[in-house]
Amino acid sequence: MNEQTPTTTAPPPATRAIELRGVRVHNLRGIDIDIPLKQLVVITGVSGSGKSSLAFDTLYAEGQRRYIESFSAYARQFLDRLDKPDADRIDHIPPAIAIRQSSRSRSGRSTVATATEVYDFLRLLYAKIGRLFCPDCNVPVQRHTTAEICQQINSLPLKTRFQVCFPVIAAGSESFDATIAGLLEAGFTRCIVAGQTVNLSDHPVGLAEPSAAALIVVDRLSAGSASTARLADSIETAMQRGAGECVLLIAADAETPSTIAVDGKHWQRRAFSKGLRCEECGREFESPQPSTFSFNSPLGACPQCQGFGSVSAISWEKLVPNPTLTLQQGAIACWTTPAYEHEWHELLALAGDYDIPVDIPFADLTDDQVQRIHDGVPERNFGGMVGFFRWLERRKYKTSVAVFLNRWRSYEPCPSCRGARLNPTALAVRIGEKNIAQFCAQTVGQAGKWLDQVPGKTSFDASGAAVAETIFVQLRARLRYLNDVGLHYLTLDRVMRTLSGGEAQRVALTAALGSSLVNALYVLDEPTAGLHPRDTERLIDAIGQLQRAGNSVVVVEHDEAFMRAADQLIDIGPAAGRNGGHLVFQGPPEEIVAVEDSVTGDFLSGRQTVSLIAQKRAQQGTINLRNAHLHNLKHIDVDFPLGMLCVVTGVSGSGKSTLVQQTLYPAICRALGQASTTVPRCDDIGDIEAIDEVIQVDQNPVGRSSRSNPVTYLKAFDEIRKSFAATAEAKVRNFTASHFSFNSAQGGRCPKCQGAGAVEIDMQFLPDVTMTCPDCRGTRFRREILGVKYRGRSIAEVLNMTVGEAFAFFRGKRKLQKQLMFLRDVGLDYLPLGQPANTLSGGESQRLKLAAHLSSGTKTRTLFLLDEPTTGLHAADIVKLLGCFEALLDAGHSLIVVEHNLDVIRAADHLIDLGPDAGDGGGEVVATGPPAVVAGVAASLTGRYLRKST
Repeated sequence: MNEQTPTTTAPPPATRAIELRGVRVHNLRGIDIDIPLKQLVVITGVSGSGKSSLAFDTLYAEGQRRYIESFSAYARQFLDRLDKPDADRIDHIPPAIAIRQSSRSRSGRSTVATATEVYDFLRLLYAKIGRLFCPDCNVPVQRHTTAEICQQINSLPLKTRFQVCFPVIAAGSESFDATIAGLLEAGFTRCIVAGQTVNLSDHPVGLAEPSAAALIVVDRLSAGSASTARLADSIETAMQRGAGECVLLIAADAETPSTIAVDGKHWQRRAFSKGLRCEECGREFESPQPSTFSFNSPLGACPQCQGFGSVSAISWEKLVPNPTLTLQQGAIACWTTPAYEHEWHELLALAGDYDIPVDIPFADLTDDQVQRIHDGVPERNFGGMVGFFRWLERRKYKTSVAVFLNRWRSYEPCPSCRGARLNPTALAVRIGEKNIAQFCAQTVGQAGKWLDQVPGKTSFDASGAAVAETIFVQLRARLRYLNDVGLHYLTLDRVMRTLSGGEAQRVALTAALGSSLVNALYVLDEPTAGLHPRDTERLIDAIGQLQRAGNSVVVVEHDEAFMRAADQLIDIGPAAGRNGGHLVFQGPPEEIVAVEDSVTGDFLSGRQTVSLIAQKRAQQGTINLRNAHLHNLKHIDVDFPLGMLCVVTGVSGSGKSTLVQQTLYPAICRALGQASTTVPRCDDIGDIEAIDEVIQVDQNPVGRSSRSNPVTYLKAFDEIRKSFAATAEAKVRNFTASHFSFNSAQGGRCPKCQGAGAVEIDMQFLPDVTMTCPDCRGTRFRREILGVKYRGRSIAEVLNMTVGEAFAFFRGKRKLQKQLMFLRDVGLDYLPLGQPANTLSGGESQRLKLAAHLSSGTKTRTLFLLDEPTTGLHAADIVKLLGCFEALLDAGHSLIVVEHNLDVIRAADHLIDLGPDAGDGGGEVVATGPPAVVAGVAASLTGRYLRKST
């Protein structure tokens, strides 16, 4: 295809631009383009056209590479190295920061607060101005200054007698006699011990042994008679000699619990310390440091859960997944396996002797009966659940036993810290009435309000107030950014790996906003993924803040509102794969509608639209979910129609994924007898007779190995290998289909890289280096295998073909073409056959799973649950996706889709709209029915945008 002449609006002469010349990364066709600096630039195009190749593999890779090259050789060894993009010239590119959908943390330690640096500032704030309370006595623990002690003395009634003392403390390995001799030499003569004042020169008569109750008298004074200088000097001397401790004995008229008798008179004892010591129990504490509040540090982490906030434990809910079953029917799932069913038989044999009924539902057993099953019957040599799992623990060195144990485990809040992650000392520090864990348990919105109120409720000294205000500014800014991108409903202690892709990306965007960088290049990947149109408007404004701060922002995006908000729009295409990679358009968004070669322009101008599903379908049953109450779901009853396209909508955080993925799916699995790792939080699910199977098609990777690819996942590679094995050249050499597999050790894979195409070099103390295999040069196969050609192409060349190219290449191979057709139908015709599955995006992984289910040709009535299937899809690709939905519905299956895309929402037969808002403000059913009905519901935000789009 000839190079397309772009429609271009030149940037102002004073505005510098990133100059790209002859870019040939992946399928880019040597394009020349100038991307203006300090503007919001949106790159769009159909899936596979080359958008990510331009944004990430060219702009970000070169910007990051040049920035890293400015570091020392020592520093560079610890940083990721990116390959130099294939281009003639790249000029004026600033340091680059990428925010990808796939970059979210998988660690259980990463939270919203840590990812946005909110927790770093909180740790500093609590260390500087937090008030320590004794965990045992719940009284404030504070250090005392000389000025504070003088102030207390000055508040005494005039002429009140008092003595300034310090306890006798031996220094290091010094003997007690040597300590007394040193005190005498320093001029101290009086000592109070055993209720009497003795002379140190009488030692060892008066002080035979060291005693913590022995006090050395520094000075004897009366209130109002001593000068401030003398008083301060005496106190400082006592503090110095007493290892930071000073004791005041104040004359008292009568005996009280706080008085002691000395020489027959009553003295009130007041202890002061330069360190942190509880005045009630005498417990000493270290001064809080920022590391004291880190659950990633041994200084702050809870010793039982080591800072994770949860511990692994055997779960009764997993052991008894269906409590409606009886013991006779095998209610205890772990004892129904062939290896351990003897435990089940033992329980049934002794149940009658201990009044344990075996013919009633497990849920109806009494607490005593369940406890007997749990603890066992030692006299009958039956260990129960406790004895059984103890026996397994002793044998978990066997892989099979360890896997079996993990099957019944779940993570429960740590009993020591109750999920707070920190040790008692760290949790004993408060600002106002909250410790740092209680602060992080708040939502973003609640935390912002608390920060506005706490300065008025807490008294700081002058230096503390200055420090606090500086930190408050940073905290408020980051919380405001989180609120601006629509994440006000998230709690700060929410673990990052539990967030959706869109939520995780917006958290990363908040971290970028909070960094206050300027003159940087930000490259964002589909930031509107998982966003309701209401939240998209907030996000556009937040990203605009990055650009207005003096940064250049490049966004890969398909959302119409985002494209129209851009300063410049770049359209790559016109099609996918080898038919893409051209610059179709560059300029203001409003000008693209006039470009006839632009697919994006066709949809923005209205020349082409996403057509609705051809006919509204009749309902084939209903699944009734009752009292769903997980997370923010407010004990709702929901009816899901079958045999049609049912779309669950609502603003981000309203409870859609909680309802469909975490409640409906495990509830159906339990009812159908399918395995599920999650226990549903609902009372009942009814009327599932209309389906035979439920399949959840999520965005998790289909494989973590580079050996898995689209054709191996669909089992299409078997047909390709058979085609090569059937050639005359293969038969002459006795090559079978297994010789054309890069996973078989007996096949024809490269012996050096063992079919991986790359080798890892151990760099000892440096990071390992991965490089293309020098023997096979990345082809994965031996030279003689590559010599076998099918229609003029080797097996490696076939794996480099896109799905669309392979479909035409394997003409006449009907079975193989049918399998590839399913990939084309879900919009993956641009993918190379051999692309590693671990490099696919979440949306691509989901569509690949959908293609696999389509190709399986199952005849059962299946309910498919999909989560945001339009992620990463251009409007033209959504047309193909809706075609797949129609094929599934025609085959008698049912679809329940969590979606925000208005085109898919309009194409639905039935909508379930949750809300009305996010977090605690959501979790309710706002509207149900066809799109036209929901559009008329005033309380529905989804309905509002449906009305706008019609």
